[in-house]
Amino acid sequence: MADHYNREQIRAALAETDPAYSFYLDLETGAVVRVPDTEDTPEAAALRDQVMEGYGGRYRYIPGGNPTPGDSDVQSWLEAEGLV
Repeated sequence: MADHYNREQIRAALAETDPAYSFYLDLETGAVVRVPDTEDTPEAAALRDQVMEGYGGRYRYIPGGNPTPGDSDVQSWLEAEGLV
């Protein structure tokens, strides 16, 4: 697990509303991965497969839709995922 999670990337992912993408925290790097859900390319399919294979272990889903997430929203998400 990464010692540091990119909280700004998590905050941005919590605010996302584009249904064409899903966002996951990569616990090994601490960075957020943007996954194209509707893109029909080999690269997009490989990324989706990689994330789904590691889901719950290496990758954690970040739900979007919060128009104004703040630090407390990021902290709450991290706590709910058992990461802090």
